[in-house]
Amino acid sequence: MYARTYGMVIAGLDGILVSVEVDISAGLPCFEIVGLPTASVREAKERVRAAIRNAGFEFPMRRIVINLAPADIRKDGSSLDLAIAMGILLASAQLKLRKKPREYLAAQTVFIGELSLEGTLRPITGALAMAMSVTDSGKEQICTATACGTEMKAAFSGSVVIADTLKQLCDMLIGKELWLEAAEPVADEDCLLNGVSDFSTVQGQGMAKKALEIAAAGCHHVLFTGSPGAGKTLLAKCFPSILPPLTKEEQLTVSKIYSVAGLLPGHGLITQRPFRSPHHTVTCAGMTGGGVIPGPGELTLSHGGVLFLDEAPEFNSRVLEILRQPLESGEIHVVRARGSVTFPCRFVLLMAMNPCPCGWAEGGDGHVCQCTPFQIEAYRKRLSGPLLDRLDMVVHVKRPKYEEITADYKGESSATIRARVIEARERQLFRMKAMHYDGLTVNSELSHQQLLAVCQLDDASNQLLAQAFHNLGISVRSYDRILRVARTIADLAGEDRVSINHLAESLSYRGKYIP
Repeated sequence: MYARTYGMVIAGLDGILVSVEVDISAGLPCFEIVGLPTASVREAKERVRAAIRNAGFEFPMRRIVINLAPADIRKDGSSLDLAIAMGILLASAQLKLRKKPREYLAAQTVFIGELSLEGTLRPITGALAMAMSVTDSGKEQICTATACGTEMKAAFSGSVVIADTLKQLCDMLIGKELWLEAAEPVADEDCLLNGVSDFSTVQGQGMAKKALEIAAAGCHHVLFTGSPGAGKTLLAKCFPSILPPLTKEEQLTVSKIYSVAGLLPGHGLITQRPFRSPHHTVTCAGMTGGGVIPGPGELTLSHGGVLFLDEAPEFNSRVLEILRQPLESGEIHVVRARGSVTFPCRFVLLMAMNPCPCGWAEGGDGHVCQCTPFQIEAYRKRLSGPLLDRLDMVVHVKRPKYEEITADYKGESSATIRARVIEARERQLFRMKAMHYDGLTVNSELSHQQLLAVCQLDDASNQLLAQAFHNLGISVRSYDRILRVARTIADLAGEDRVSINHLAESLSYRGKYIP
């Protein structure tokens, strides 16, 4: 007796359609799974055996062989439990189905879910990514756990049948119970993260606010320096409130990442830009993605949003140097013994650091720095030159005065700044489309040749850049970043050309920490 069903497993950020072939033949009772299963898949034998019995069916005491095709791809996770159980029930003819419904189940239905010993259907990680892959495969129906239904419905236009138990699903398939389909996800109209501070609560810090506005408009990377208590962390936590909302395509991409990581909320797609702030003890694997079969790390979880490294020099130097390539390419290649995966990681990097280990190199409020010049130099060198060269702006944040703290005046709200950022983004997108720069949306993604095309400089501007290039000893990479920031400043001002004033402002953000 033979039957075939379809299931899904996750590889990287994508789902892979797996053909579950079941053969039940005469011989000594055994249960074998072939097709490069990992330990979690091989353990499905006991879960499936107990779930079938406890659902009121008979587990065949014969020779059962399960083949997971394609056999050259390693299968991991518990998402194949339901497909294996349904294959056994179909092969043993315990589901009384007519020919056409049976053929439809075999050809157009994908079974996704983990089984408990009592036959309960449990949710699995990566449900959204699997649903997107089911759409690409051309299948028309998904059968899954109730807890995964809404998540899958967000990315799958076909029928998503949900059930709480294996028995309930079987009863629906044979017509004993009414079909239950997943509800449509509820959109979150509020695109701002809950609990994020508003810029109106930040007293003073005009230059820092302006730098963050530029960073939000053009996706530029920023380093904050200053004494403890100056407000560096507060500014970073306010930053998500001025970012534009995610587009529909970005929502799907970010949600897929969080689905694979098991961090996707149950109501549907993520509509808010991620804000990740890992502790300085994070490992290289935690930053890039770890596991025998790599999963997304902090870099990938920040995709489309913000990665904030507070007390940046306290991070392990190897962890910091990992940032070099992703900051340039917007993706990271993770290679492990059992496979290699490419993860997207295009984000805005915010970093904060003190001027010295004790933080009081600049004095203030009666504090005296106890650090030696050697200690200060060693502390600052924890951020290497190549890493600093990849930053767009360095902003010195001064401790606010008492008068600023107690003043009744409130600065611009995040909503006001956000409106300017959205307008600047729209100008960039319009220019990219007009110049046929397909796939580009912000100034930080422009190449050298593209920058020269969108930044038509006059003689005075070229002379200023030439002086900066020779006097400041900036690199070619820094040259491009100066132009990108200047282009964003011009977009915020609503101007088509980059003037000498925009260049001068851009150069003012090249602090002493940047080559």
